Amino acid sequence: MFDMKKIGDIPLDLPLGGSEELDPNYISRIRSQYLFAQSQMLMTQMQFADAKAAVMVTLVGVVTFRGPINVQQVTMNDLGAVAFMLCVFLSALLCIIAVIPRYPSADACAHMAESDRWSWPALTASTLTPQDYAEYMHTSEASQLIRFIAVSNGLVAKILLWKFRLLRAGFLFGLLALVALMARAALSA
Repeated sequence: MFDMKKIGDIPLDLPLGGSEELDPNYISRIRSQYLFAQSQMLMTQMQFADAKAAVMVTLVGVVTFRGPINVQQVTMNDLGAVAFMLCVFLSALLCIIAVIPRYPSADACAHMAESDRWSWPALTASTLTPQDYAEYMHTSEASQLIRFIAVSNGLVAKILLWKFRLLRAGFLFGLLALVALMARAALSA
């Protein structure tokens, strides 16, 4: 049976090759390939989340303006229609927030450049010139580069989780809109 250790139980004083006694060049290549694949997977999931959000906003827009309830004729007396419109609005708003591009402030980017050379916000910092970047890459250690990619992947994963939480809430409000629509139809019958 494969022994899975908790990450906190792995000793930090192992050689670069790890406890498996692999060649450090080989293990560095494995680590970097793993991180690059993980980075690509995170970007793919980010695009998938944005596509879902865009589709949901489109569907909500079609239902709102071409659906069974005419937006211009909704009155406060029709609670089912008001509940429907409120849920549709919240659904669209959450999905729009999920898809809006975000990036750190210039001040945050300047500080990122002190410890990051992988993420594009750090590379755009006013404190990092292209010449500084080229010189750093000329002298950087493999372990530093691996660390930069790993930190960036962790931050991107947090952004992805945030996007999917917004999408989940948006989808739930979309379902509530359908429930409000069905309740209104049942009460009208």
